[in-house]
Amino acid sequence: MQSDMLKNAASAYAKLLGKIYRYTLENGLVIQVQFAPGYFHHLLGLQKIKDVDLVIKGPQNSPNYIFRNILDGLITMDDIKKSRFFDEIDARLRHFNQINRLIEFNKIIVDFDPSLINSKLNKADYILFKRSNDNLFLNLFLMADEKAPAMHVPLTFLPDKTDYYTYGQTVINIISMIEIERTSKGFVKIS
Repeated sequence: MQSDMLKNAASAYAKLLGKIYRYTLENGLVIQVQFAPGYFHHLLGLQKIKDVDLVIKGPQNSPNYIFRNILDGLITMDDIKKSRFFDEIDARLRHFNQINRLIEFNKIIVDFDPSLINSKLNKADYILFKRSNDNLFLNLFLMADEKAPAMHVPLTFLPDKTDYYTYGQTVINIISMIEIERTSKGFVKIS
């Protein structure tokens, strides 16, 4: 049901929280990725919705608070569809339900070079990507965590009909992915 798409996206994202995803690349490099509630807002592109107060970040409306309100059904698809900017995030929203599958990437761009595409994504270090069920390129841009540089966090999620973001970049195969769950006693490998 279309009216549940926003909540479904948040629910799918919530399943990624509290875990570390450790990717080993064919060149021996190991990249660790973790997700946090506050990243959802930007991954989905909600910052582009400038005319719906419920999703505009502010002192009383943090990205974590917005994420929780979406999960609780206090911010709905109907709310954001009213925006004249909705078309700017529609593709992200339609494909975000695949985020749980996206962690199972098999290719990665290393040393992402934004100058190859005239991009402002200069904070990105890597792009995890794969093809969607409808043949779009699903690109998850990663950057080093400012507080823990050995850890990477999502910067943005951009579906695209073409290989615009990956063309000419250095692509390396991922040979394994381990999911590590955070528990009250530390971390436990779960896959």
